[in-house]
Amino acid sequence: MGTLRDLQYALQEKIEELRQRDALIDELELELDQKDELIQHLQTELDKYRSVLRPATAQQVQNQQNLVLQPDKHRSKRQAISAEPNACDISELSHVTLPFYPKSPQ
Repeated sequence: MGTLRDLQYALQEKIEELRQRDALIDELELELDQKDELIQHLQTELDKYRSVLRPATAQQVQNQQNLVLQPDKHRSKRQAISAEPNACDISELSHVTLPFYPKSPQ
């Protein structure tokens, strides 16, 4: 066994260890409370966005389903676009020369 002083010194060390652990626990509890508040805030914001987006998304899904089920009622026939000029005669374009621009290999 140790002397009374050794035991008192060991007791003081253990008490200091406990104080340090208590301080660490307090810091971690504070951090946990802050994170809980942040989670609650973000959950509230998420609920707000979901409440706005769900009706809008549901309406879009309904519209798309209606288009799939009844395509002829909502769609009009598309017209084709021709890339050829209709107003010009090709023989008129035969004398036109396009400019040449030299380029480097790079």
